[in-house]
Amino acid sequence: MKRKSAKILSTFCAALLTVNAAAISSFAEEKTIAPDFKKADDAVLYWADQVVEDKMNWAASPTGFTVADNGYIYISTADNILKIDKFTGEQVSAGKMAGQAMFATKGPVYADGKVFMALDGGIIQAFDADTLTSLWVYKNKNGGSPTCDIVVENGNIYTGFWNSDENDADFVKVSAADEDETSTNEDKSAEWEYTNKGGFYWTNAVVNDGTVIFGAENGSKTSSENNAPVALDDATGEKKSFAGNAHEDIRSKMVLKDGVLYYTSRSNEIFTASPEDGKGNVLDLNAELNLEGFFCTCTPIVENGRIYVTINGSGWDPYNGSRIVVLDATDDGNGGIMPKVAYTVETAAPCQAKGVFAGVDEEGYNVIYYVENGATGVVRKLRDKAGMTAPIDTVEETDLAGNKHICPPVAFAPQGEHAQYCAVDPIYDEETGLLYIRYDSFCLLAVGEAVKFDIECPEITIHPRGVKTFVFMADENPTDQEYTVDVTSGPKKTIGDITSKDLTFSVDKLTTDDEVITASFAYGLYNGNGASAYASSDIDVLVAETEDQYKRALAKKGDVNGDGMINVTDITKLAAYVKGKKMIDKYSLNAADVNADESVNVTDIVVTAAHAKGKKMIKTER
Repeated sequence: MKRKSAKILSTFCAALLTVNAAAISSFAEEKTIAPDFKKADDAVLYWADQVVEDKMNWAASPTGFTVADNGYIYISTADNILKIDKFTGEQVSAGKMAGQAMFATKGPVYADGKVFMALDGGIIQAFDADTLTSLWVYKNKNGGSPTCDIVVENGNIYTGFWNSDENDADFVKVSAADEDETSTNEDKSAEWEYTNKGGFYWTNAVVNDGTVIFGAENGSKTSSENNAPVALDDATGEKKSFAGNAHEDIRSKMVLKDGVLYYTSRSNEIFTASPEDGKGNVLDLNAELNLEGFFCTCTPIVENGRIYVTINGSGWDPYNGSRIVVLDATDDGNGGIMPKVAYTVETAAPCQAKGVFAGVDEEGYNVIYYVENGATGVVRKLRDKAGMTAPIDTVEETDLAGNKHICPPVAFAPQGEHAQYCAVDPIYDEETGLLYIRYDSFCLLAVGEAVKFDIECPEITIHPRGVKTFVFMADENPTDQEYTVDVTSGPKKTIGDITSKDLTFSVDKLTTDDEVITASFAYGLYNGNGASAYASSDIDVLVAETEDQYKRALAKKGDVNGDGMINVTDITKLAAYVKGKKMIDKYSLNAADVNADESVNVTDIVVTAAHAKGKKMIKTER
């Protein structure tokens, strides 16, 4: 029997800002939806990358980020764009930007081998995604902060800028092409530029059937005068007629789902509209929920007949009235959608970043994760489906004044210096199986499902009563065997290939009293509750005290006495046991259950006799 000493893992290192470098992939399996953290123990922080060392240097300004399908994450500091390995968090390279990023503004976008970044002063810069070499630079006449998402569609870039509540700023369309490959900083011109008093903030473009639609500011610091989304001819930039007036700034991304446009306004209105002319319905959540002093900047999530939006409470104290609003997407009778409030559920801090829809769980519930923009930066999990009128899985939380609050459960709680505010949209990546979150601590966190695994060791495996069991000798160390580790859940591509050398066991020396032992290995930094991240698997064991017991335990089916032969002696022992004359001990039980039906009876005698006579061979070996 081949034996190999397995290295016992060193003490788990809980240094919060250490990157888990053991994340090289050898697996091909991919997930199709985001992880389903049933409880906080099910979530694990796999790595954390402190993008900027000085956590209080707001001028360093890490922005939003993008997770590309080329294996990398792109994010910026104040004046550099960074390329980060999305499996390990390791910073691979950096490129010099033609201007400054701004704190909490939108980040880079990857498309067609290029990375596009909007910068302060109305600048857009293109980079080669591999080398981060600059390709071209666009500069807008009105300048402005890069407050809008970059959308790349049909080889063109769409984004907007913001100067102040009352100053002009532009929304632009720029070709993504690199017309002059000999230059790294060629001046780029826009296909068109649309100017708006108040500019554009936290919105995005939807390109639909030759029309570009995006939200806009209303051009006033104090006024609640109406303003509609802007609709332009994609080819010419000429304005089209478009309804859907909002009473305040539209700081929502525009969501086009199943032919319906969804967006919100700062004055807590939710709109559903036709992308053709903007006509549709509006629900005033202020009136519906009796809100005062609240505002909304969220992007609606629309899934399976439900609409999800978040409302920011008044002030920055915890439990200030911030909440998630769940609505039915009801048929208005005219081919449109009318939102109708189903219920609300409170959060400790506002969830201003876009939620992550994680798919539908095995019980038919939509699963959505929200990151709070508060001092703790916790990730909350909402489970919901059509027909519900109240939240489920809620937890009771108590504020400093002793007041009780009913909230969705916490799926992950960042610890120590990781715990911070979050106003940047988290991103789930199918290839790695990780949810990436960028906090105001300028740290990028990669969170995924806890690992579950099974281990195999065929040379010592039997199946008494149908239960997989490993056979050992007393005083044997379980690390003396060589195992194959099969990771059955969790982000396989991220943790890499786990082998027997990574395993540690709950016992050093086995005794005949042992019936179950636990194998485990450390990975990641900590779980959703802040505890060390270990994957563990219980193993049924059968421990022999003598060589005869060990030999019989590992015998093939039918070889009851373990002498390596199946003959009359084995038949006699089986018959004595079936007649109740002489018991078979636990070491021979697996061999005696010849047909593996989890009992020893006349059938086993018949099957063994047929084998001994050479009439029909026993197929199951152990």
